[in-house]
Amino acid sequence: MALTLILIFGIVVFAGVNLLIYYLSKRNDKRKTKLGICMLILSPAVFYGTLQLAAIFDNGGFGAGIFALLYGVLFFINGIIILWISA
Repeated sequence: MALTLILIFGIVVFAGVNLLIYYLSKRNDKRKTKLGICMLILSPAVFYGTLQLAAIFDNGGFGAGIFALLYGVLFFINGIIILWISA
């Protein structure tokens, strides 16, 4: 149950960040590029935050690490896609 809540929270944060980027950029490519770079810079913080949140519910740490790695990489790839769209 707790891992499901973390997964839902991750999806909501991911979707919220995407909506925020597209809402703030409003067809301005320079602004979209800056926000894409900020998303790339924040990827390690997202990885670390997800790891700390998921580690509470995983005693061994392997599942939390895999979950945090997948979510961090997904966040990073999303930043690259935003940069690619703005170019």
